[in-house]
Amino acid sequence: MKVKQICMMVLLWLGVIPAVQAQTFDKLWKEVEQAEKKSLPKTVIKLTDEIYQKGEKEKNSPQMLKAYAWRMKYREVLNPDSLYAGLKGLEQWVKQTDQPMDRAILHSLIAGIYANYAANNQWQLRQRTEIVGQTPSTDIREWTANMFVEKVRTNVKEALADSVLLLKTSSRDYIPFVELGKTSEYYHHDLYHLLASRGIDSLWQVEKLGSGYTETNAVNPVKQDIIAIYGNMLSAYKAAGLKEGYVLTALNYLEWRRGAERYIRPLQVKGEASVLTDDTYLKALNTLKSKYASEPICAEVYLAQACYAIEKQQQVNALQLCDEAIRLYPGYDRINALKNLREEILAP
Repeated sequence: MKVKQICMMVLLWLGVIPAVQAQTFDKLWKEVEQAEKKSLPKTVIKLTDEIYQKGEKEKNSPQMLKAYAWRMKYREVLNPDSLYAGLKGLEQWVKQTDQPMDRAILHSLIAGIYANYAANNQWQLRQRTEIVGQTPSTDIREWTANMFVEKVRTNVKEALADSVLLLKTSSRDYIPFVELGKTSEYYHHDLYHLLASRGIDSLWQVEKLGSGYTETNAVNPVKQDIIAIYGNMLSAYKAAGLKEGYVLTALNYLEWRRGAERYIRPLQVKGEASVLTDDTYLKALNTLKSKYASEPICAEVYLAQACYAIEKQQQVNALQLCDEAIRLYPGYDRINALKNLREEILAP
């Protein structure tokens, strides 16, 4: 009897300890939020350092990642030059970790930091003569534009290298570093969508820099990287039978192609039209609408068509599209987006 009671107590403690640890982290983060509201950056840095060390001791990667990001942010508030030390810390971390998922997230963070830095300093970078074939300096302030582009491309590729692992890993596993959004539900909260979207954003930030040094090349490599990511996402979601993820990714890709080709020189890609014309854009939307007509997510295709119609000053057509979508998919989570658009069209 005593043995049974002891076993029960052990099981209870196994269930209680993680809750106590989580509560401690929650308490620390509440203190961080209070310090942030009071504009106390030094206190935020101190508290996030405590959280990082606690997370490291308990091998809690999500807590470590969030704490590192916050600490890096507020160190930069006090001293802008701390960015370089924080970036080197992440690069050292990604080399040392033996966790593939942590490695992917760290590469994604690193790509984002390099992309933001290059985008914020693009005027200065454009004034520099590009250096090719040399190992970049340890000081990124001496880099040329092409060095940033290649660094971003490399880290994005590393972040998305194991798409199978990313698809299998839930964003929930990385709370509180990851905050779940409504759109994430349509992708079943997989980390593949999150890191792929971040990768596209990072590449798009340096695409303008990349277009300069690829002017004499047959293909813009940054643009091709983005197309490849979208293509891999579409293939993955189609194979997994995730219709919502497929439709939303397809819509994002089509919208990106339209936007990209307004600002960059069209480049011929083998097996692909050099320019996404209005006709091909509408044709692609109609194909999606026809294929997924029985799915509520198709309302998003109607929304894209309605927005395009308004852009072309075709309000009557846009109104018809809104009415049809509202009639066909009244229970869709985001049907209010179409209702609101309808009201805007009818507003005097």
